[in-house]
Amino acid sequence: MGKAKHRLKKKDLIMNIFALFSEEYEKSKHKSIWDIVISIEYVIEYLKEKCEVDYKSSLWLWTQMKRYEEELGVKLFRKVKKNDKEFSIAIHYPFKNFFQKQHLYVTEKIKVANGVYDLLQNLSDTPDRRNRLRIILGAGTLCYHLSTILADHSWNSRIKYLIHTNNLGALEQLIIPGINNENIRISIPEGVVDPVTQTIIGENNAIYSDVEFDFIIQGTSYVYNGNLYIESGEESLRKHEILKKTKGKKILVLTKREFTDKLPDGMSEFGNIKDYDYAVIPKKSTDSTIKKKCESIFEQYSGLFIPQIINWNYEILKVNNNV
Repeated sequence: MGKAKHRLKKKDLIMNIFALFSEEYEKSKHKSIWDIVISIEYVIEYLKEKCEVDYKSSLWLWTQMKRYEEELGVKLFRKVKKNDKEFSIAIHYPFKNFFQKQHLYVTEKIKVANGVYDLLQNLSDTPDRRNRLRIILGAGTLCYHLSTILADHSWNSRIKYLIHTNNLGALEQLIIPGINNENIRISIPEGVVDPVTQTIIGENNAIYSDVEFDFIIQGTSYVYNGNLYIESGEESLRKHEILKKTKGKKILVLTKREFTDKLPDGMSEFGNIKDYDYAVIPKKSTDSTIKKKCESIFEQYSGLFIPQIINWNYEILKVNNNV
């Protein structure tokens, strides 16, 4: 190993710490990632081994973490004190803001986003397709990660896209400098911005009913008894209107963390798994030997899904609407 670097960029630092929490959660028996508590000394050793960066001071590392939070305007971590000199960290609870959720389970979300991208390529008509692929890209961080992949492939894609989205995080990725604006064109609905979910919401929720789309891609916060729920009542109205009244192949993106047997208070229902044509999930790592509760609940829905493509990183499932 070469000489350790002094520090990481704050964003890289935070993403690596979240990766550590995910790794610890996968090999633990804890029910939730929020139950994981890690000593700051262990975090320093992890960063030194994985990133070749040596943080000499735990207080300096904590200061960098808090500065990143201040830049984003959200809380990501909490300190668990042992004494005046020693402390551990845990993930702040709850996560409701888009910029909080953006950091959770990133590896799994990227696997799903790649699966959706491949599905779009496989289901599109022909290599010489002349018409633009019309897509509705929904709210949430899974759709955000898909937007980054679409942006990355904007110059080498054989497909041209017309993407309708109310997801401001996705919108930002799709209009950054360097994007091939000829291959990717963007349409956004009228409405007002919800700063918590980073979505455009509005009363005109029938905006897409007269247009036939190729694909409609949506995520969810919770799956309970087959029904889908999110935190925002206004956003759920828009998702419901699109799901029920808009024509096009519907794709549900999931990490499987959404499956629960206890729905939190205040959630708003917008649909059911059977409303979709496909579901895309991450392929479980072979290194993980402990089955999580959400995976056991997901397996209860096995009769709803017909495997279509099983990749090293993702699974594409056809939804069986006849059961």
